[in-house]
Amino acid sequence: MATSTTKLGLTKPAYTDVVDVADLNNNADKLDAAAGFTICTSGTRPASPWSGQVIYETDTGLSLVWDGSAWQPAGGGAGGGVTISSTAPASPSAGDLWWDSDDGEMYLYYDDGSSQQWVSAAGPSVAVQSTAPTGYEGQLWLDDTDGSMYVYYTDPGGGSSSWIGAVSRSGGILQVVSTTKTDTFSTTSTSFTDITGLSATITPRSTSSKILVNITVSGIGTDVSNSGNTGFILVRDSTPIAVATGGTTQFTGQLSRRSIASTAFSLNSSAMTLDSPATTSSVTYKAQGRALAGTLYINRDGDNTASVSTITLIEVAG
Repeated sequence: MATSTTKLGLTKPAYTDVVDVADLNNNADKLDAAAGFTICTSGTRPASPWSGQVIYETDTGLSLVWDGSAWQPAGGGAGGGVTISSTAPASPSAGDLWWDSDDGEMYLYYDDGSSQQWVSAAGPSVAVQSTAPTGYEGQLWLDDTDGSMYVYYTDPGGGSSSWIGAVSRSGGILQVVSTTKTDTFSTTSTSFTDITGLSATITPRSTSSKILVNITVSGIGTDVSNSGNTGFILVRDSTPIAVATGGTTQFTGQLSRRSIASTAFSLNSSAMTLDSPATTSSVTYKAQGRALAGTLYINRDGDNTASVSTITLIEVAG
């Protein structure tokens, strides 16, 4: 009785069988089809491959060999094949190599035990762009909008991962934002009110960052009754910061008071404080002023001589 081979299923007549020419022709067709690589796609791989069968996938450009339980790169061992394309290969296996023809970078498909991803085969690389990459441990990112350098860092003990300033773990300057107010402002409000145009907004890179706030306000308070004090307070969003706690009236900085408006001279009042907003959302720092009596003028004196006021924010790595 005829039997079949295990790999190609070729017909093997018994010694007592009458040989059928059709069986010989069928065997020849199977041998011809099996010669060389089997051409397929990643979705049409042979359903019942034999150990050692080699295929070539037209959609991924991969040459694979069946090792008895899984398809492996045909170049010999994990990572033996290199795919050259502008997009990452579909259905990669751990150890596969991919040469990105768009940027000339080599990537390795890596399994860290809990996730799989393409990582730079050359080790941590430097991404130069205006927005943060997805990031992997040790990768560097140069923000081409301001020249800042960051490293992708995971806190010890399996903590959160984030981009931090690469200049130092703490104390490095990450960014600077500044506003200069050149026009004038006045108010007779006895409650603190925003000094228009004297504010600056910053988006911290990390929740551990501190913001060094440096503010200089130029102005006067005129009070013909000589019964009130004028000044300003520093506010983060809606929360006053660096405000005095003693005395009868509390300011961040006090401005001059004169009983006769025409002879009042402006005064520069400055303050500096290190704030900890503990957020990566945008934060606005601003000055608010009030005049308990008379008028508070900003950037002018009683003779209408003009001056300027400034607020500068410096993010310091925590």
